[in-house]
Amino acid sequence: MPIVGLDLGRHNFRAVELEKEKGKNILLRYGSYENQRLNMESETKEDLMDYSTAIRDFFTETGFRTNNVVVSLPEHQVYMRMIKVPEMSDKELKNSIQYEAEQYIPLPLKEVSLSYQKIDDETVEKGKMNIELVAAKKSILEKYVSILRGAKLIPRGIEPETIALGRVLGDNSEHPSASILVNVGFSETLIIITYRGSVRFTRSVSVGGDVLTRSISQGLSLDYVQAEEYKKVYGLDINQVEGKIYNILKPVFDNIILEVKRSKIFFTTHNPNISINRMILSGGTALMPGLFFYMANNLDFEVELANPWKNIEFSEKVISQKDRLLEQGPIYTTAVGLALKEV
Repeated sequence: MPIVGLDLGRHNFRAVELEKEKGKNILLRYGSYENQRLNMESETKEDLMDYSTAIRDFFTETGFRTNNVVVSLPEHQVYMRMIKVPEMSDKELKNSIQYEAEQYIPLPLKEVSLSYQKIDDETVEKGKMNIELVAAKKSILEKYVSILRGAKLIPRGIEPETIALGRVLGDNSEHPSASILVNVGFSETLIIITYRGSVRFTRSVSVGGDVLTRSISQGLSLDYVQAEEYKKVYGLDINQVEGKIYNILKPVFDNIILEVKRSKIFFTTHNPNISINRMILSGGTALMPGLFFYMANNLDFEVELANPWKNIEFSEKVISQKDRLLEQGPIYTTAVGLALKEV
């Protein structure tokens, strides 16, 4: 059965349709849509109806064959912690997880939907277990379900964006060390450390593509649309526009790089037997001119652009667009990770 991974942003969405055939994951269709008049984070009924209508029209125009979807929750709407608990049976863990969660979730548990999974590896000390704890407000989940149903879609799963990114980029079969994933989104940058296919650490920096565009707009007295175009065309290329855009954006990315370094130090200090030797860059802003090389020149480990298609085969319908898909891979990383949850 085909499944669509739907990456919902404030003003945009991206989606991929995957299907399992003879044990292989096949990309059937894909697409993206952006409209600054949309506002996913609005609480007004009219705005959310407009968002639902835009999704429904997008699905029709893209030609997706299924209305079964998996969607993501942004990091700022999720509580996610890796905790250590005494070793116990699955039944004992189920009975005690509410007590454990109360110590880490800053909301009454009756207001959240709670899930957890045991992470087995050699990093945990004897007599302990690593538990990945995830919680989201029920009101937020209900909002997402309402938007999807308004678009005539069937939600088959809702999960944190970090989990989706870890699923598609965290396979370290070729890299026995941990990896840092840096996803530069619209409103925030996620710093995620994965080890052996699971998320071990997350940090959110309140800087994304929107802040970059507004910084250019203010610095050069441009309207938002023109500033967005300058960002996409010139980015961190110091040789363009007399280096003015470079000088505006450089301090922002220096801060992100600092947070990446701090995250690495924190993780390796608490996990001295695990090394980190690569960073994967994803998200819409990852393709901004000059960003990849700036990151690579200012970090002491390998940097690569996300390739979510590594274990995906292209159907006859999209194979002619292979070069474009490979180039735009970082944009579709979250959507691919979501689809892989249920395909």
